[in-house]
Amino acid sequence: MSVTEPTMIGLSEKAHALLSQMKDDNFLAEMADGYRLGIGLALSQGIEPEDVPQKRTVFSVATIDPDQEIATAIRALIDLKGGSVYRMAERLADWGVIELSKRFDGTPINIGTLVPKSD
Repeated sequence: MSVTEPTMIGLSEKAHALLSQMKDDNFLAEMADGYRLGIGLALSQGIEPEDVPQKRTVFSVATIDPDQEIATAIRALIDLKGGSVYRMAERLADWGVIELSKRFDGTPINIGTLVPKSD
């Protein structure tokens, strides 16, 4: 059975507000960069978060993943059990943005400290 993928993806209201604040504070050049960073952070931590509550649509899939590299990474690292890769991307981004905001105090974050070292 084929999964219908969304063309628009989003975040919870909480994560959207946090992402917007990080952009306003010039931590991010674009909110889309933070969305992608959130996905990468969650993937690097091995997180498989729950569904996003009360989602706010923010980005087109084409903006976030024009070459489908994010989709490829998610499929390689997570068993989607027949679910949508971009719904999983929303969940990963939401978790990742919230986690980033916990480490963001208005000063630059050392991205190297976010990703666990491999042996």
